[in-house]
Amino acid sequence: MVELKSGLEAAVQKREPLKQYANALRLVNGAGDGLSGLILEQYDRHCVAQIFSSRWLSDKKVLIDFVKTQLGARYFVVKDRTQSPASNPDAFKTSVWIESDSSQTVVKEHGLKFGVDLNDTLNTGLFLDMRLNRKIVGALARKRKVLNCFAYTCSFGVACRAGGAASVVNVDVSAKSLARGKLNYELNKITPEKNELIRADAVEYLKRANEKENKFDLIILDPPSFARFNGKTFRIQKDFEPLMAMAVKALNPGGFLFAATNFNGLSHQQLENSVRKASAGRAIKEVQRLEQDKDFVGSGWSPESTLAALLVKLE
Repeated sequence: MVELKSGLEAAVQKREPLKQYANALRLVNGAGDGLSGLILEQYDRHCVAQIFSSRWLSDKKVLIDFVKTQLGARYFVVKDRTQSPASNPDAFKTSVWIESDSSQTVVKEHGLKFGVDLNDTLNTGLFLDMRLNRKIVGALARKRKVLNCFAYTCSFGVACRAGGAASVVNVDVSAKSLARGKLNYELNKITPEKNELIRADAVEYLKRANEKENKFDLIILDPPSFARFNGKTFRIQKDFEPLMAMAVKALNPGGFLFAATNFNGLSHQQLENSVRKASAGRAIKEVQRLEQDKDFVGSGWSPESTLAALLVKLE
């Protein structure tokens, strides 16, 4: 137990510099921190763990004591993924180990605020591994017309509006996610313009945008690895490249495409190859590879911690 406690303390200490600009962090990133099978995240005084090895269930007391004493946790939920079937890797059992507060809270990141709910679904409402990329893309959005596809809770949209975007369109099929996106706008005292939050299939929206020759200066593509909507199926392996081709077509000259995936079957190189094929007939000026932030130690070592992201500038 002493060894486990010291391992947790060492992992938290590594993240200390990040607390200067964020209070929502991944404190333990499994094997990257020498704690294989454990993901531990902090959202201010709320904590969530994902467990992939049953050994962590037997260390319940140590984990509870640690988040209480070291992090001042008022809420701690554990998502047990040890029995997740291959057919549904996101299946999990939930146990609330500390409940001195509700599952919801508001966190801060680079001067922005985001609402999260640690016990809603597997995801909290804010993808921590996109923190650095939200800052980069938000700064790039200044005076640009932005399309945020698969917007989820609109964190990229908020970052772009805060960065001075000329306009932003957030597109997602989930009314619930867009409602949470609107709350994120309100938390940051940003009023959405008409048609800034659109419930639609992002693929269909891009098709219509191209039919109407509706162009953008910056398009954000961070789709799920797998999704179903209105009888249609989206699979990242076969559908991402055609989607990027549509996005490239919808970009103004000198426009930027941010394309990202957490699917561990796609590397940066494979994603770049797909982008270049998708951009056939249009010159690429620059390709920048982007990563997860520094709290994702050992990124790429496990399916739970992987990201391939590109920022592409077209002629």
